[in-house]
Amino acid sequence: MPTTTTTSPKRLARTIGVLYVTLFVLGPVAFLIGKADLFDSTDAANSFAYLGENESTIRIGMTAEALVFIIEIVASAMLYVLFRAVSRHLSMAAMLARFGQAVMQGVNLLWGALALSLAGGASYLAAFDQGQLEGLSQLVLDTNGFMIHVWGIFFGVHLALLAWLVMRSGFLPEWLGWLVGLGAVGYLLEGFGAIIAPGSADLLATVVLVLAVPAELAFTVWLVWKGVDEEAWHARAGATLT
Repeated sequence: MPTTTTTSPKRLARTIGVLYVTLFVLGPVAFLIGKADLFDSTDAANSFAYLGENESTIRIGMTAEALVFIIEIVASAMLYVLFRAVSRHLSMAAMLARFGQAVMQGVNLLWGALALSLAGGASYLAAFDQGQLEGLSQLVLDTNGFMIHVWGIFFGVHLALLAWLVMRSGFLPEWLGWLVGLGAVGYLLEGFGAIIAPGSADLLATVVLVLAVPAELAFTVWLVWKGVDEEAWHARAGATLT
């Protein structure tokens, strides 16, 4: 007699929580170590010199960034499986938004690689004078920094959809969904703010810290500690299928 096996929703939720913990560890390495001074710099010459002097550190950050977008892809698929019991269509939309974010993160690695290439001293770079190399590298770094805000919009859309799914789920507390919704507001404000009012970057970064970080931490802790209410999940899954 054939048997079927299904993944425990509680185990699935806790696995997603562990992935979130991993992202919390890798995130600062990926997007701050070796890059914070570059993004804050307004002196192209200093940025160019920093690239040459800290190549190994920057490459460590790029490696962590690659690991982040790989984990994001896995997490987006697992979240879809967990929340398709609430709404297949919106869960799919949330997955695609996060997958889009991961793709943007992967593409953004190209800008980092290009910046390092410009500072690498290859023979073909002799076609450019020092000022041109410095200007080009700063342009690439500025583009890299701006792209972080762009993929933040994708993540904000994902969080907005996830917030609705959590609130309607019945197997996670509704207040957790409201917190995730605040996180979505933070990322969307920062992302669109970088386009509309680029001079407000510091204020918008503070908004993200205040709104998004507590939401993501609470969501992570709940998934690792509690998982989901399995009875409620199965009841919701059964209602969705019928």
